[in-house]
Parts: sequence; structure tokens; C-alpha cells
Amino acid sequence: MASQDGLDHGDPESRQNASYREEEHASEGVFTLSDLIAAIHAMRETQREMVDTIKELKSSVSKLSKENERLLQEESAAARSNEPEKIKR
Repeated sequence: MASQDGLDHGDPESRQNASYREEEHASEGVFTLSDLIAAIHAMRETQREMVDTIKELKSSVSKLSKENERLLQEESAAARSNEPEKIKR
């Protein structure tokens, strides 16, 4: 099987050398186009997941906020109904 650098990496020694070169390139900050495409794809997928999570959190907060508002209104109504009526003279 030929790689992008044109060398056959079929035997274990060639694979080890190729792996070493890849690690060396990565430590030097040298990346292939395939590396960059894979990284961009991974970042795009992560961004989609983050957007979905943020939407879920916003929805959850909105639901909790509405529920809290409803409970406060019920408590306020209950407190008003329990107040003794003022006697008018």
C-alpha cells in the first residue's frame, strides 16, 4: 500500500519509520492537507454538538423560568386569599 509520500509502508519497519516521521512532522507543526481536513471536520462536528447543547440548555432554562413564574403567581394568589378581609366602617 503506497502512502502520500510515495513509500510502501507494508512491512513493519516501513510502518514504524512512517509513524516516526508523522510524529516528527506533528511536533514540528507540519501537517498534511488530509490532517487539516480531518481536524476541520472534527471541529465542525464539535461545533454542531455545542450548538445543540446550548439550544437544549436555553430551552431548559426557559421552561424552568416559566415554571418558577407560575409557582410565584400561585403562591401570591394563595397568600392574597388567606389575608383577612379589611373591615370597612
